[in-house]
Amino acid sequence: MKVVQNIKLANPADEVWNYVRDFYNAAEWQPHINSAEKGAKEGERIVQMKRGNTVLDRIAVLDDDRRILAYEMVPGQDIAPGAPRLEGFLATFKVTEAGQNAEVEYSIEVEVPEPIREMAEKGMGSDIAGALEGLASKFGRA
Repeated sequence: MKVVQNIKLANPADEVWNYVRDFYNAAEWQPHINSAEKGAKEGERIVQMKRGNTVLDRIAVLDDDRRILAYEMVPGQDIAPGAPRLEGFLATFKVTEAGQNAEVEYSIEVEVPEPIREMAEKGMGSDIAGALEGLASKFGRA
């Protein structure tokens, strides 16, 4: 399944991109994250979620020319008891020019077991909306 949302921001795309591409500042603007710290390997981060669980993410794509940051959950990590194992998790930020402003597209793609699909879609949509609102609080809406 894939959930996608967009927002137009009141700053130039390059300025927004320079902020979004910082893989370790997520807790500053994503309200579902308590903290994000550098992991043991370059391009990895340990994310403490407000839901109480911790995940290990790594950069899958960092393309400054196309202004794309995509990250994935590191496979094979321990998950919280009772939490479903989400396979193929890929979150992508894409920053494009919208006149003199920026547009940010945030998508999450993941394989979700059918029994929790509706709940997962709502949760991911909420996380995406919160992150985009966090960017709007920093940069303002266009």
